Amino acid sequence: MIFWSSLFAQQGFHFLNLPTSSRVAVLGGSAVSSDDHDIAMGYHNPAILGDSTIGDLYIMYHPYLAGINRMSTIAQFSAKKIGPLTAGILFTDFGTLDETDDLGRVIGTFKAQDYVLHLGKSHRIGPFTMGINLKMAGSYISTTGANALLFDFGGIYRSAHQNFSVGMVIKNLGFLISDFTAEEKTSLPFDVLIGTTFKPEHMPFRFTITATDLIRSSNNLYVSNPNQNVRQSNQFFRYFNFGTALLIGKRIELNLGYNHKQRVEFSLDEMAYGAGISFGFLLKIKAYEFQFSNAKIHTAAASQFFSIKTNTRALKKIF
Repeated sequence: MIFWSSLFAQQGFHFLNLPTSSRVAVLGGSAVSSDDHDIAMGYHNPAILGDSTIGDLYIMYHPYLAGINRMSTIAQFSAKKIGPLTAGILFTDFGTLDETDDLGRVIGTFKAQDYVLHLGKSHRIGPFTMGINLKMAGSYISTTGANALLFDFGGIYRSAHQNFSVGMVIKNLGFLISDFTAEEKTSLPFDVLIGTTFKPEHMPFRFTITATDLIRSSNNLYVSNPNQNVRQSNQFFRYFNFGTALLIGKRIELNLGYNHKQRVEFSLDEMAYGAGISFGFLLKIKAYEFQFSNAKIHTAAASQFFSIKTNTRALKKIF
C-alpha cells in the first residue's frame, strides 16, 4: 500500500487535486469549508455533501491548457437503507500527442486520458458533519496505464447561523492497483487541507482561507530562476489560498481568489503578470445555477471553468 512518496518515487495522479468545481477554481484552487449547497464541493471535502439536495445534478467543462479538455458530472441520489449518496465521474482528455524518438523526430501518435470515479457519503451530528469519498482513478498513456483506489476523509463544523465554518480533509489516502510498468514507483498525491469560511455580519462579503500541502516542508517552492532568493514570507504564504465572494442579492455572486504558491512558481524574473489570481461569477436563474471562473496560471495562459447546476425535478418539468 502506498501512503507516502519515497525518495525514488515519482509522484503521479496530480489530476486528483485539480478543481472539479468553478467555485473551487475561483477560490484559489482549493477549498474545504465553503459549501453554499454546492454538490461539486463534495469532491474536495465529502463532509460538505450534507448540505446538498437529493436530485442535484452538476456538470462542468474545463478547457485546460494545450488542447487538454476536462469534464465532470456529479449527481446526488437516495439509496435504500443507506440514505443520500453522491456519485460522479471526472474525465481528462489530452488529445492526440506526437510520439518521437531520441532525436525528437515524430514517428507516430498516441492518446492519453485520466479518469476518476467517485462515490461520497456524509453524516451530520448537530453542527458537525463527517464524510468519506471512495475514488477509483486511472491514468493512461498510449498502451500503458496505472490505476489506484483512494479515500478522502473530511469533517466540517458550521456555526448555528451558517456564517462561519471550519473544514478539514485528508485526501488521497490509498494504494496502487497497477502501475505503468513493473519498474515504476508511482506515489499518490496524499495531502491534508484545513480551511475556514466566514461572512461578517452586515457585510455582503464571504471570505475563504485554505491551507494546503500541510504534510510537506516549506522549502519546496520551484522558481524559474535558480539564483532567485525566495523570501521567507513566500515560504510561509505558499501554504495558503484566499478567496472572497461579493453577494449581490440571492442570485448573483462575484468572486475573486489568490493562490500565492502558484504566483511565486510561475513568475518570470519575479514578475507575476497576474499569475495566481482568479475571478468569476455565479448567476442563479430559477432552478438553474450558472458558474464561470478564470484562473490565471502563468504569464502566458489562463484557464476557464464553465459549469451548470440544477435539480432533476426541474428537468422533469421541461421534458
